[in-house]
Amino acid sequence: MQNRQLMKRIFFLLSWFVLAASLSAQSDTSRIVRLLENYRIKPSIGLQFWTTYSMGMEVYDASTTTYRSVDDRLNVQLRRSRFGLSGQPYDRLKFNIVTALDLLGHDVLAATQAGTNNGTSPLFRIWNAWLQWQVRPGSDGLYVLTGYFLPVIGRENATPALRSTSFEKAWSQSYLRRQLTGPGSGRATGLLVSGQYHAAGEQFHLTYEAAIQNPTFTALDGNSVGERYSPLVSGRLTFQFGEPESASYSITRRVNYFGARRGFSVSLTAARQGHTDLFHHNSAYGVEWLGNYGPWQLDGEHLWLGRKANGPSGEVDSKGRTGYLRLGYNLSLPADRTLQPIVSYWTFRGPLSGDDLRSATLMQAFTGQDSGLDAGVNYYLNPDTKLSLFYALRTGMAAEDPVTTNNTFFQQSTVGPVRRGSYLGTGLVIFL
Repeated sequence: MQNRQLMKRIFFLLSWFVLAASLSAQSDTSRIVRLLENYRIKPSIGLQFWTTYSMGMEVYDASTTTYRSVDDRLNVQLRRSRFGLSGQPYDRLKFNIVTALDLLGHDVLAATQAGTNNGTSPLFRIWNAWLQWQVRPGSDGLYVLTGYFLPVIGRENATPALRSTSFEKAWSQSYLRRQLTGPGSGRATGLLVSGQYHAAGEQFHLTYEAAIQNPTFTALDGNSVGERYSPLVSGRLTFQFGEPESASYSITRRVNYFGARRGFSVSLTAARQGHTDLFHHNSAYGVEWLGNYGPWQLDGEHLWLGRKANGPSGEVDSKGRTGYLRLGYNLSLPADRTLQPIVSYWTFRGPLSGDDLRSATLMQAFTGQDSGLDAGVNYYLNPDTKLSLFYALRTGMAAEDPVTTNNTFFQQSTVGPVRRGSYLGTGLVIFL
């Protein structure tokens, strides 16, 4: 009997414990729901899957000092993924945090550009992390942003990869990013001041951006600029005619508005870093543009890259150029589907011989020539889901020594000297 009463008491206490835990969980859940609503917190997921067939890839054989062909190959990879969290805890304060997991399954002997396979235990990394404050209530004229973000130069650089309309982003953005910040991700910590002016009649808009950042790729294994210090300064001034790219200032860019914009944007942009252990100064400047007219989109950029440093007999300099041009057209299909033919051409032009080549090599600048022509179609189920079929033609011209030519046609990380092939690719991009 006593045992039965004891069991009843234990059961009673356990029942109260379960009930209290349930009520507490409901309270925590409701609190989380209120937090998400009050702070306007939104999660996001973006995925890009590729299946490519590579042709004509070659690797350098040091024992014979010749290139040998590798097998053509099928490569299925998770090219990019983005996991984000954005919010607005106060009326004038926003935040954005994005992580990335890229190149899962990438075969470095496939013809597609990019780094090494992320491996069987893939690594995440921070892609963006920033806070943005609107200085005056209701005014689009002044924002202050701090965190980890891209320099404000380059049209394709500022366009999220999963929103680019070509199969692969124009590789001019990779040359720009590595010129200014070292890694291909192109980010650095810093401060950004920006804003947007809208003229009466809403047919002219002026956007300005100015940033100061501290890339650390030039010394001590990418942990410092070295004993000589100078920050990276970048700026962009964008003139927008007709309808604006966005109603208020945005740090990112778009290309395809699916007929919702009729306007033209042109930007003047520049970036410069002064004396570090690697160079006396490092710079980029150029012009960017985007035109949207009904179903048409035309975007591109042309950028000049430069470095100066001390040579054996005085100061030397290196110069290069990169850019792209892309044309797309939206064909409306039943059930709100869209078929978009796209053609895109990008190029890099660096020194090929003589003193210019030796100066570029001294400063670890890019050399030789590299080009890509992409042609294909995107099939949009909706603006956030697209299927792609493209052919990517890759060509290059070596400097005096192909083995040391520093561009993506002649070099592949973990492989070394290569001559890159071309590929046929299908892809899926989806935002959730």
